[in-house]
Amino acid sequence: MASHATNNHAHVEGEIAKPNTGWIWRTFWVLVGITAVEFVFVFFMNAGTLRNAIFIILTIFKAFFIVAEFMHLKHETKGLIWTILIPTSLLIWLLVALITEGSFIGEVLQNMFK
Repeated sequence: MASHATNNHAHVEGEIAKPNTGWIWRTFWVLVGITAVEFVFVFFMNAGTLRNAIFIILTIFKAFFIVAEFMHLKHETKGLIWTILIPTSLLIWLLVALITEGSFIGEVLQNMFK
């Protein structure tokens, strides 16, 4: 007869594995913390560019954290991570540049026709 190795950590048929919910709760609390900080800045700071910039940065940080955790990006190879992060960063930079230049051109045209 063949001898079988015994494994103390073997899955017993009919046994349901313990759920690994620790990372879900950690993710939940991190997202709750970032959202709470966003609410503090939005409701207690005067409206202005600094408040908007802080809010946008925290929102982008939260979005990257959600992508890393729930879309499992943090478990991918570094090359794939960079091919996603670099174009996203450049797109954000493009949006900021276009908004800045658009408001400048709008002010110039508005002053020209006064």
